[in-house]
Amino acid sequence: MRSGNKLWSTIVDYFLILSAIIGVGFASGKEICVFFFEYEAGSLIGLMAFGLLYIYLFFIIDYIRKKCALNSYSEFNTAIFGKLCKFSEIVMLINFAITSAGMLAGAEYLFETFLGIGYKIPSIILSILTLLLLIGGIDKIKFVANLIIPIMIAVIVINSISNINPENVNMAITVKNSTMAIYYGLLFGVNNFVAALPVLFETKLKSKGKLAVILSICLIILLNILVFASNSFETDMPMFELSENVSIWFYYIYFATLLLGLFSTLMICSYNTKKIISKDKKTVFVPILIVLFNLILSNVGYGFIVKYLYVVSGIISGIYVISLIILISIKLIKLSRIKHKIQDSKKGKNSNTLSSTSVDEEEKN
Repeated sequence: MRSGNKLWSTIVDYFLILSAIIGVGFASGKEICVFFFEYEAGSLIGLMAFGLLYIYLFFIIDYIRKKCALNSYSEFNTAIFGKLCKFSEIVMLINFAITSAGMLAGAEYLFETFLGIGYKIPSIILSILTLLLLIGGIDKIKFVANLIIPIMIAVIVINSISNINPENVNMAITVKNSTMAIYYGLLFGVNNFVAALPVLFETKLKSKGKLAVILSICLIILLNILVFASNSFETDMPMFELSENVSIWFYYIYFATLLLGLFSTLMICSYNTKKIISKDKKTVFVPILIVLFNLILSNVGYGFIVKYLYVVSGIISGIYVISLIILISIKLIKLSRIKHKIQDSKKGKNSNTLSSTSVDEEEKN
């Protein structure tokens, strides 16, 4: 029974991290268009750069968390950034605000373009649902993520495989601007990593689980690259348009999938924002403030947010991640020195004990 509960807990944590990374920008294909597919085979190199970055970041943070006995993101932030922890929090809040606004703007785009439903109604409904989950806490968010993400991954994979053809694959292996592809692959990585970082401290996912998350994301990006390689899309949701090629029913299923995807990311980003602002204090005022701010920022439009603000957020997040890696490296060096000092002092004590013992024996003789 206990092993069953442990397995279920692992699955829940797996989908919680995925929900922080995979949202409507990802499922719509717009993010993949902006950050990957323009570089053809270079995009595959960018994908590898993204995967390696995530492996390094996930595992080094897990190591430092265990080494320093850090139980929450707040403790981690203070331990690594010290007096600069406020800078770290500002970067996080910018990232979460842009991502959350993108999710709400994505809902507006979907409903206005394809269903003709009135202005702001979809984003207001999603904001109310997010507010309720924020008040309910992380357990409610985990429960919702565990329902949403498996459906979403399955639908994205089916859509991608159905739209791959030989021409796409041939175009995807044509080398083009690999340097920029690596840059944009890393930019995509740091932008989404910042959104996932606080969530890592809400899970007990072990190394294999984290690796499974990374491989899942890489698989979906690869499938999307193969789909987009011979196409040029000016629309904001290319994967949604391509879903009609599968069937009309699948087109409506993908519509629902996009809604689920944007809601999963919205609730995670809003939760992360609440954690930073309220410092774990129970208050209704902060969630209301977060929801209202996201609604206001979403007015700039989904296409503008993904094409421009996501890139800006990626650059800011890149500065943050570079700072994080440097500071973690310094922390590890300090820990290593402390460890050596402790070992040296133990050796000194042992040698002193041995010498005093030998002196005692000589005196007896």
